[in-house]
Amino acid sequence: MISMKSSLLPIALLLAAPSVQAKDTEAQERAAKTACLAGDFAKGVAILSELYVSTNDPGYIFNQGRCFEQNHRYEDAVARFQEYLRVGKRISKTDKTDAKKHITDCESLLAKQAGPQPGSGAAAEKDDGKESRERAAMRACLTGDAAAGVAILADLFIDTKDTTYLFNQGRCFEQNRQYEEAIGRFREYLIKAKDLRPEHKADTQKHIAACESYLQGKHVEAAKPEPAKVVAEPAPAAESRPAETVVAAPIPVAQGRAGSGLRITGLVVAVVGGAGLVTGLILNLKANSMSSDVEKLYDPSADSSRKRYETAAWIGYGAGGVCLAGGAVLYYLGWRRGENETAMAFIPAVGPNMVGTVFRGRF
Repeated sequence: MISMKSSLLPIALLLAAPSVQAKDTEAQERAAKTACLAGDFAKGVAILSELYVSTNDPGYIFNQGRCFEQNHRYEDAVARFQEYLRVGKRISKTDKTDAKKHITDCESLLAKQAGPQPGSGAAAEKDDGKESRERAAMRACLTGDAAAGVAILADLFIDTKDTTYLFNQGRCFEQNRQYEEAIGRFREYLIKAKDLRPEHKADTQKHIAACESYLQGKHVEAAKPEPAKVVAEPAPAAESRPAETVVAAPIPVAQGRAGSGLRITGLVVAVVGGAGLVTGLILNLKANSMSSDVEKLYDPSADSSRKRYETAAWIGYGAGGVCLAGGAVLYYLGWRRGENETAMAFIPAVGPNMVGTVFRGRF
């Protein structure tokens, strides 16, 4: 007798088979979609082919067309969409319209792809050359070689008729402080550029105004008069002249601080001398205290130390006194030199028959 458990097993397997198959189909669809979006259209189309063979669902043929379309394989995409319309007998009107739209889009893109593209052949080389020349012009302008940069930009304008290169010529001149040439280029840009946007026009006029202000400042600086060199002209010897009226305005000459170095040195030496005297005093006090100890209890070692302190104290007194006296002398000499420093003045003199200067000084 067959048990109930063994009889239910085949039924469970039959019921589970569609679920497993559905999961497998879903996994294949996901793998195909991933391959198409990653650019591996060959793998994606192959998986979709297997799915179509297994299911006879024309939707997979449509997805093949989409995979080719996503990867810019427009001719293959058109063939797949047309195959979808041929095979799909029971597809809806909406699906047919959608497939035909994709065919039209792919044929349009295929026609554009057949023409010269910016990324292929001579046009690509031309674009690459244009970019390299623009970089060369920018480099020349930023490194101070305005002539080379402007020349490259002129060639680019002739080749492309793009008025932006005229504006860039103006910027090149402006960056290198050639403001007159910059103004000329900016104005030429305003003349040549058609349908110029208001913000671009305002920006160009702003650059012109800035260059004019820089240029005006440059001219004012260049026009500053140099100090006139006035030479007194002597009157003819045979001609008598009336008494001259002199209008004088003293122009003081900056006076230095003569002797300040000696005064500062004197103060430093005096401070050192004072420190020497204080040191001598401290050592002398130490020697006196040790002397009283030695009188109470004689110790040869203590007596020797007392004598050394006493000798060092006298050395401090002597050195301190010499430095203090030397500092005072140096300060005095500096003070005397400051008192005797020269006072001078140039006085312009103007009279009926004389123009010149009068030099006045105290030595």
